[in-house]
Amino acid sequence: MKEKPVEIKKAVYTLASVDGSSAELTMYGDIYEKRPVDWWTGEPIEGEFILLDEFLEDLDEIRRCTSLTIRMNSYGGDANVASVIHNRLRELARDGMALTCIVDGVAMSGGSLIMCACDRVEVNPSSLIMIHNAWGFLWGGYNAAELRDLATQFDAYDKAQVAIYERKTGLSADAIAGMMAETTYMTGREALDKGFADAILEDAEPLQIAASADRRSLYVGQRKLHLAPGMEAPAALQTVEDPEIRREQILAKLNKRRT
Repeated sequence: MKEKPVEIKKAVYTLASVDGSSAELTMYGDIYEKRPVDWWTGEPIEGEFILLDEFLEDLDEIRRCTSLTIRMNSYGGDANVASVIHNRLRELARDGMALTCIVDGVAMSGGSLIMCACDRVEVNPSSLIMIHNAWGFLWGGYNAAELRDLATQFDAYDKAQVAIYERKTGLSADAIAGMMAETTYMTGREALDKGFADAILEDAEPLQIAASADRRSLYVGQRKLHLAPGMEAPAALQTVEDPEIRREQILAKLNKRRT
């Protein structure tokens, strides 16, 4: 029996199957378990977020499709959530679904984990892929034993992520661990050479990727991505003036003149 078409539209992604057998997922956004809230006000933070429960519920709608294409532009987010999504996609692949990921912009951190769930990855020459070691925020006081326990947890995350990249690329675990330890950025062609991608879209429209002057943000097309604390954009990327900072500087000068 032919499956009914599905069309799901969220703030950050669109999931649709035109004919009931093939589906396309536009996955632009940051990966979280739940929508983050402002620590001071408790109000939801505005932004583009891919949320675990919503995503998995929607994914179930296309379980009977024979193929899924994911269009990716994500700098990552919660490693746990990315791993769960990766594993659920691999489950679909084992059930016979053909998975393809097209990196329209960037696939960084958790985004690269989801990308590697796909048996075919297509990248633009200007796409950006990034892998790195697990890290997290610390608040409060800790003794040496507690910090060692936390380091053990991070080591476990790293090993799990190495296994994901190892399956996709065929590189050795040691080689991948070294790349993660150095926080490795790859262009589309470099990702292809290292096995993270399977094809390069030579005729694709050039994608403009640049960094802010302080290298704390990326501009991918018309979208600004804030990198996580402690992370910087690679030195090879050209920098552009941040329009928000420039606007603040102009407003500050105007206010100073008025006073």
